[in-house]
Amino acid sequence: MKQYKFWSAKSLCSLLLLVSIVCSGMRLPDTETEAADASMRKADKAYAKADFAEAAEWYQKVLEKDPNNVMALYRLGISHLELRDPRKAKLCLQKVYDIDPKFGEKVIVNLAEALHQNYEFEEAKKYYQQEIYSTGRADWNYVEVIRKRIDECNAGQALMVQPSVAQVVNLGAAINSKEVEYVPVLTDNDSTLLFTVHDAPEGPEQIKVSRRSNGAWQRSKEYLKSDNTKHGQAIVTISPNGNLLYTYASAEGLRSYDQAKGAWVNPRPLPIPLSQLANETSVHITESGEFAFFASDRPGGFGGLDLYVSQKFPDGTWSAAINLGANINTAHDEDAAFVDAKTKILYFSSRGHNTMGGFDIFKSEMRDGAWQPVQNLGFPINSPHDELYFTLDRNRTSAYFSSDRPGGMGALDIYQIVLLQ
Repeated sequence: MKQYKFWSAKSLCSLLLLVSIVCSGMRLPDTETEAADASMRKADKAYAKADFAEAAEWYQKVLEKDPNNVMALYRLGISHLELRDPRKAKLCLQKVYDIDPKFGEKVIVNLAEALHQNYEFEEAKKYYQQEIYSTGRADWNYVEVIRKRIDECNAGQALMVQPSVAQVVNLGAAINSKEVEYVPVLTDNDSTLLFTVHDAPEGPEQIKVSRRSNGAWQRSKEYLKSDNTKHGQAIVTISPNGNLLYTYASAEGLRSYDQAKGAWVNPRPLPIPLSQLANETSVHITESGEFAFFASDRPGGFGGLDLYVSQKFPDGTWSAAINLGANINTAHDEDAAFVDAKTKILYFSSRGHNTMGGFDIFKSEMRDGAWQPVQNLGFPINSPHDELYFTLDRNRTSAYFSSDRPGGMGALDIYQIVLLQ
């Protein structure tokens, strides 16, 4: 008769423990996969809502479990681009390109954009050119866009080697935040700074004020309540005599307010031709109050937003608007004019001319009745990002503007330019 060996209690416990460990080990990959899938879903949801900060956190968690997840790498790279961190974007997008050069069809141009924004102009041009070769004649308009990017890299290389004429300083936490701050306007002999803030990416706009004390800007507070709680309104400028406040709202366009007993009252649309059923986004009134320089995409321009000027007559009406011409306007957007009446210099922002990328700030002198060819203000005032809303102080020793360059506190911050010459 065959003898059977029975398990002791101790041996049985050991066997059950072994089985438990083995089974747990077999389930672990599924658990990791489920966690990665959950993180991916949360990341994609945040990405779809344009909450790129949250999306980046969740995509990073996905990559901790699956370092070669191409979609997570790609969208993390795009998130870093949106968050103004081109160095991190470059690392992610370069890895995507190394794994699959054709992923997402536009990974080459996304990588080029990250390099461009990171001042790696020569390397960016190689990828932009590769994008042109791969596109060919299939989309001529798109090829022209990429060629402009190459021109911007060439301009960046030329401007970076020129001597610096200024230092650029972020105004810090009293003014800037993780939100969007822009359109600095100086008043009260440069002792008061008005500006616009809104929650990123598309929250309602709010006008805020900061006052200078002991050489420093104090923490800002609300300046003018908007009657449009959904969209709010933005500061544009104040008239030289301080009696008119100009604002912009997406629903109402450009409007002006009268000052009465320390309050802003009687909001009304700007008259024709300053407002003409087109997209008028900014206006600057010269120190004499005689001329208004404004941006508009009305028919008959050179393309996109153009800059125009109108003269105020003694009876308070305005002359027909005159386009500032080909020396100033291009096929791309020109916006945010500021005129220094003493030096007869026009400052403005443009996506055209020899921009390094995005909007750059330019200047042109009025001489012999004509605006002279424009000059880029150069690095470090300009960058491959957006620079807008230049305003000069009364002493002409410093200026202020808005930029979304890396290293700021939010999407757009307000900076001071300390002029060295």
